[in-house]
Amino acid sequence: MKSLWKHWPTLRQKISSAGGLLLFLDYDGTLAPIVDHPLKALLSSKTKRLVRQLARQPVVRVILISGRVLQELKKLVGIEGLIYVGNHGLELQGPHLRYVHPTARRSRLYLKKIAGRLETVLTPILGAWVEDKGLTLSVHFRQVKPQSRRWVRSAVRSVVYPYQRNRQVRLTAGKMMLEIRPPVDWHKGSVARWLMARQKGFPIYVGDDQTDEDAFKVLRPRGLTIRVGSSRQSQAQYHVRSPKEVQRLLEELLTLRARRR
Repeated sequence: MKSLWKHWPTLRQKISSAGGLLLFLDYDGTLAPIVDHPLKALLSSKTKRLVRQLARQPVVRVILISGRVLQELKKLVGIEGLIYVGNHGLELQGPHLRYVHPTARRSRLYLKKIAGRLETVLTPILGAWVEDKGLTLSVHFRQVKPQSRRWVRSAVRSVVYPYQRNRQVRLTAGKMMLEIRPPVDWHKGSVARWLMARQKGFPIYVGDDQTDEDAFKVLRPRGLTIRVGSSRQSQAQYHVRSPKEVQRLLEELLTLRARRR
């Protein structure tokens, strides 16, 4: 990956010449900093103001795309006119848009059973907890002692394996978490492609997690992909160091659109 700011003069010209923008933004670790509990990850007032102002620009569509539950994401951000994508693309809502993946609907029964079993197994481990997001499950272990994290991973895999074997769910990894999802090849990249077929504009995708790599791969030939933080194996073209630099990017984009007007 290359530094975004070293190449910004060239990229700025490319973005300025685009008729419209599709701005895809991850939430945790991108707009808001990573914290010890998801409910503590809040937008700064400045970031919220910038997102709102960008969403009000002509021919700019802002899409928040997250692993969080859709309704939780909408409540945390609270800005009208955005497209909100939850559960890694399995559900979304926006102006004249509403979607829930049909396979995800059918997987809820299996996920409920797995959630109950995981809560029993993980009870003795301080700091490990299961987040039931309706269409997916997340097992968080950021607050677990380092020496116990391998045990948590092993325990989760043991519980999930029978369902994986029968192709009823699949297991993926995120930052200090494991995620149990419906058995469908649908991810952030899939929903980004789905939206690009329905919305016009030059796509820009900003994310920080392993789950954003699918979107980087899809958007890389068509737009601008930016990873927050460093990862040598990332599919993203460019990187910035932190959510603070994402805030700077939003300011730059707002300035470009204002000049265009």
